[in-house]
Amino acid sequence: MGKDSKRRAALGLRWGAMLTLATLPALAVAGEAAPTRHQITIDDILAMRSLSELTCAPDGRQAAYVASDVDVKADKRRSAIWLADLGGATALQLTGSEDSASAPAFSPDGKTIAFLSKRGKDKQAQIWLLDRRGGEAQKLTDVKGDLVAFRWSPDSRQLLLTLTDAEPEPPKDDPERPLPVVVDDVKFKEDGQGFITAESHTHLALFDVASRTETRLTASNSFDVIEAEWSPDGKSVAFLADHALDPATPATQWLSVVDAKAGAAPRVVAKFPGALGQTLIWSANGAKISHLVGDVPKLNQYSQPRLAETVLASGQTKVVASTVGTYVQHPIDLGGGRIGAILAEDRHEFPAVVDLATGALQRLGDGKLAALDHCGGRDAKAPRVVIASGDDAMPEVYAMEGKALRALTAHNRALGAGIAWSPVRDFSATASDGSEVHGMLTLPAGYVEGQRYPTVLWIHGGPTAQDSHAIDTMRQWIAAQGFAVLAVNYRGSSGRGDAYGTGIAADWGNKEVLDLHAATDWAVAQGIADPARLGVGGWSYGGILTDYLIVRDNRFKAGFSGAGVGNIFAFFGVDQYIQQYAQEIGAPWQDTALWMRLSEPLLHADRIKTPTLFMGGMADDNVPLIGGQQLYQALKLTGVPTRLVGYPEQNHGLVRPSFLRDRFERIADWFQRYLK
Repeated sequence: MGKDSKRRAALGLRWGAMLTLATLPALAVAGEAAPTRHQITIDDILAMRSLSELTCAPDGRQAAYVASDVDVKADKRRSAIWLADLGGATALQLTGSEDSASAPAFSPDGKTIAFLSKRGKDKQAQIWLLDRRGGEAQKLTDVKGDLVAFRWSPDSRQLLLTLTDAEPEPPKDDPERPLPVVVDDVKFKEDGQGFITAESHTHLALFDVASRTETRLTASNSFDVIEAEWSPDGKSVAFLADHALDPATPATQWLSVVDAKAGAAPRVVAKFPGALGQTLIWSANGAKISHLVGDVPKLNQYSQPRLAETVLASGQTKVVASTVGTYVQHPIDLGGGRIGAILAEDRHEFPAVVDLATGALQRLGDGKLAALDHCGGRDAKAPRVVIASGDDAMPEVYAMEGKALRALTAHNRALGAGIAWSPVRDFSATASDGSEVHGMLTLPAGYVEGQRYPTVLWIHGGPTAQDSHAIDTMRQWIAAQGFAVLAVNYRGSSGRGDAYGTGIAADWGNKEVLDLHAATDWAVAQGIADPARLGVGGWSYGGILTDYLIVRDNRFKAGFSGAGVGNIFAFFGVDQYIQQYAQEIGAPWQDTALWMRLSEPLLHADRIKTPTLFMGGMADDNVPLIGGQQLYQALKLTGVPTRLVGYPEQNHGLVRPSFLRDRFERIADWFQRYLK
């Protein structure tokens, strides 16, 4: 439950004629006093520039990435493409920031950067080309559907497009007349997309750069192409299709290969349990493809993706043994049979290199900063580039040279230098059933050893995610209000191996609650948490676990449930998780007792005594606001203080800056009201 949509948001952008420099902090003058630090504010959080979509030039000497800023006046986030140089030159902004930019991609010949843009009268994002020698970007495509992803061909002459069909046009005599929405699939909803229609399914097309012509490559049926990649010789294309509800096989993703020409028939090579964050990487000789695999459908929601190789001739898939038990993210091709990856392991995010021939796995980075994204040229000797952050370090782009990280940008350096960051400590606790749980404690502002503080148990979503030593503005914000903050990697979290992750399958709100209780008891026993002033909150699966906690434990004097679920019956056929329901817990009529147990928060809402704030996006198809509405209504009837906040036109993840500010303010106010 609680995963964000995997579909890439197509953001607009405009090429700017003027190149600008990355903001650098002023150099300190000898004898000058160090700048006064202050507790983090919402203005600081909104001012932090987020960095993403890192991609390296073929020669590995430069890297393009997306930097996003908040435009307070326009009340939106704008994104621009920047270029970092490993040789030491100052980072350059390549596109203007009035609109937005996304998905930068170097052409294999190194001459061009392609990116997605929506501007002018375009209804959909299109691909634009930027000559690296300079000049204005040129619009390349004019596709009618939703352009989800694209890949350069090895000779830089074509693009492989992943896109949807254009939506039906309204009648010409009445262009304002809405058309009926018709669905035929078992899964018919996706957050950020809404109802899934025939036109919503993604297919592949070839686009000739010189002639600017589009040729359809695959049909759009009842499945989605979720990842595709050219073969090294450019003669064929491999792609993964989602068959998560196919009754004929327990596999969820099918690997197929098709000749790169119109009318070619795809050949299914292998079927295997799917994984989030898929990438297809061809071997240099075109005989094998590396990718990720998950677990059997019943456990797949919680599985730790591991690296695997499939032989195209036989369809045999072999998992790389050294990656079993760790969570593999962002696989990239480093050439020479070497795969780069980011590993999520027990509160850390390590860059790593896997040798496919030997299975050897080498962890890199300094261990202090968490890698968020990375890239590398096909020359294995070239330094790799990472986006990283830490407990007290906002995101920057770094060159990774073995264990050392060398900063290439200073987008957030001056901002971060002025903040008095709350210290973060690791801790371990033992649950009542003997399981060891790990987490992190963020100390409150002005912490004094030996003094007890109001404490908030802040629960991460997912559940297949982990709290790690990366920047976490929500935990820092709550700590700045004078609260100690507990972040717990409960069972179901990633980073602790397969058994730890899959232990909550078809058993939601049980072992996780034991782990959360253990962490709370630990903080009280350590003399840090005031047992009379305990709060709990979270978003998505964090909101769901909040609902389970407040119905069972009246110790918590304040609760915040963002995008939570109190009654799982109400979500069947309403949210996007029909695959998980069917494969993990069965339909409501198959095991009604289980569904009733999982609906404990609403069915026993009269046991809740915790004043609770409920919140969510009003357009959320991931965890719809109905979850908050029902529990809010129940607490109103039972006389427990409560409030419901819905954010119009927002999906599962809020994006409007004014709404983000409002959420921070309301959370702080709620905990202040009931814990201080």
